[in-house]
Amino acid sequence: MIKVVIVGIEGEINLGFIVRLCKNFEVDELSLIKPQVNIWSEEVKRFAANGVDYLYSGRVKIYDHIEEALKDIGIAACTSAVVDTSSGDVLRKAIELESFIEIAKLYTNIAVVFGRESVGLTREEIAKCDVLVHIATNPSYPVLNLSHAVAITLYKLYKMLNKPSLLEKMDKADEEQLRTAEKYFDDLARLVASDERQHVMFSMAFRHLLRKASLTKSELGFLVTFIRRLSNKLTKCV
Repeated sequence: MIKVVIVGIEGEINLGFIVRLCKNFEVDELSLIKPQVNIWSEEVKRFAANGVDYLYSGRVKIYDHIEEALKDIGIAACTSAVVDTSSGDVLRKAIELESFIEIAKLYTNIAVVFGRESVGLTREEIAKCDVLVHIATNPSYPVLNLSHAVAITLYKLYKMLNKPSLLEKMDKADEEQLRTAEKYFDDLARLVASDERQHVMFSMAFRHLLRKASLTKSELGFLVTFIRRLSNKLTKCV
């Protein structure tokens, strides 16, 4: 379970964007702690765009206290641009987002807590979380827009959980097509190589390249056609 917790959100535009992000990244619950805006406003709905149905899905919950939103959560991370780098303020000792992602892999129920646009999270609120997370940015201006911080975090979590992507629906080239391409390139390599050793090296390099490229069927089809025609023309020249 992935839960996004927003404390005291102040902007309807930001809330609209966050609702949209929650649909983008299949967030199980958007928890709003004492929101300072009308979550049903036309502005929120407008910026939620086609994610507006998330508002009506039952996954947007309103709480009075952060403890209520974090009940039964395995690990909760608070986010902040303000971190301690030198003194002994344990509360403000943060880890990078990537480090938190690695830790979060071990848990089933994960919550990420974000603060107000104006002042972020209070020390009392940060103390309710298990870890403090910092998103790496320019040290001279580390404060991100709230919805941008949510977007970066959800993208990382989504990738960590191996959620589906449109790219998985690509019509990838199969093994038979790859072997056909290798055959045509081997013929071409034999024509241009100065000796057998170079011929073998050319063929091997191309085989490795094909396996690393993750080509679609159409991309490989064009490549095979190109190689075959080039090989035919070279054969005629020879």
